Amino acid sequence: MPKDGPEGLRERKKRMTRAALRTAAVRLFSERGPEAVTVEEICAEAGVSPRTFFNYFAAKEETLLPFTRDDCERFAREVAERPGHERPQQAVRAVLEAAIGRAVAGPTWREEAALLRRHPALAHRGVAATRSLRRALTEGLARRLGPQAPRLYLHVVASVSVAAMQAAVNAWQEDPEEGDVLRLLGEAFDRVEAGLAPPQD
Repeated sequence: MPKDGPEGLRERKKRMTRAALRTAAVRLFSERGPEAVTVEEICAEAGVSPRTFFNYFAAKEETLLPFTRDDCERFAREVAERPGHERPQQAVRAVLEAAIGRAVAGPTWREEAALLRRHPALAHRGVAATRSLRRALTEGLARRLGPQAPRLYLHVVASVSVAAMQAAVNAWQEDPEEGDVLRLLGEAFDRVEAGLAPPQD
């Protein structure tokens, strides 16, 4: 479908609404803390209804997470549709690198990461999101490789890939001013693909 067709317009509107909700939530959370902010206040700030909010997020804390439910569904499709010559690990890597690239390009990436660091109580949402991401990648690999692929293999590739992504983001969070998260992500995947060989002196 053409970029400016109905589907393109709809997707752009969804991205704009999601971004407005994230921006509003980050500002309010930064001022008062997540516990003191309601969904209704986020919606008023963003100019949307609570019903619209719940089309995008299951809870206010999810506005701080880099990937939504829609994102995970898209990741499964993207993994399945990557070029056929790519190994499974390469296909997942390409999808996650592109996803992190889009996330860090957003205006609130650093603020979201800082809020998650300052409020450990939000960690349970991150755990649930990580589980959803692993499940989506596993499903994408299953579509890609077909029913003959061992299920354990699919889980291992998805889990190791998510772990590499988390390691890169964690390293970046320890020194966000100096680190480039995309470079760190590439290094993490290189380590995985090299069999976790130790660095050479």
